Amino acid sequence: MQKTNQKLLAHFLVLLILSPLTIAAQDSESWNNPLSNIRGLVKPITSATLSSEIIGRIVKLPFKSGDSFKKGQLLVQFDCSLYDAELAAARAHLEAEQKKHENNQQLLTLNAISKIEVEISAVDVKKAEAEKQIANVRVRRCIIRAPYDGRVMEIVAHEYESVGPDKGLLSILSDKQLEIELIVPSNWLTWLQRGTGFQFLIDETDKNYKANVAQLGASVDPVSQTIRVLGVFESAVDDVLSGMSGTATFREPGR
Repeated sequence: MQKTNQKLLAHFLVLLILSPLTIAAQDSESWNNPLSNIRGLVKPITSATLSSEIIGRIVKLPFKSGDSFKKGQLLVQFDCSLYDAELAAARAHLEAEQKKHENNQQLLTLNAISKIEVEISAVDVKKAEAEKQIANVRVRRCIIRAPYDGRVMEIVAHEYESVGPDKGLLSILSDKQLEIELIVPSNWLTWLQRGTGFQFLIDETDKNYKANVAQLGASVDPVSQTIRVLGVFESAVDDVLSGMSGTATFREPGR
């Protein structure tokens, strides 16, 4: 009986010593015991389809699909000779109306003209100024510059092609601002929140990237009992492209 008690005591002491080590090992391998693996898609935070705002012929379209560009670089240029001429005519017309109004003001001091004629000439000046502004806007729209650093997704138009207003020209995206779209079970809302970390293994690169939850969906899908979640990468990811997919690994706090 005494030997049996000694064996039990020894066994208890061994468990007591190993328990902290076991807990530490489990904690260090937390990502090896995930709560769940969720498929996700990499998407651009900012994207746009650029369209023509004027009737014109494209003379420059320097970038191709997949090319990178910097903010302010020329993306599309139209033949602007007609609009330049219209702007010159509008400036000349404004100058003529201004001189006419100045002359009418001088005539009014000599009582050689009525006050109403002076007021009408002042209105004509304002009208000419508005026409010049419209012509100036048309000239500015002959050139489309990049609103941010990014890449070309798709080219729709071609050089030397004549297009009309609202004609799609090219689609662009900001490749420096990417997000991860996930669909997770709605019961995760008991612990999932903004800032919750996760790992995202991208299929195309076969690499793990650290990310955080940036935004939770506004509503739960009542049929699937899921909610949309958006995540962002913790650091710059130069080798990740929009459209790549992967697996997000979460771990519920305390597990």
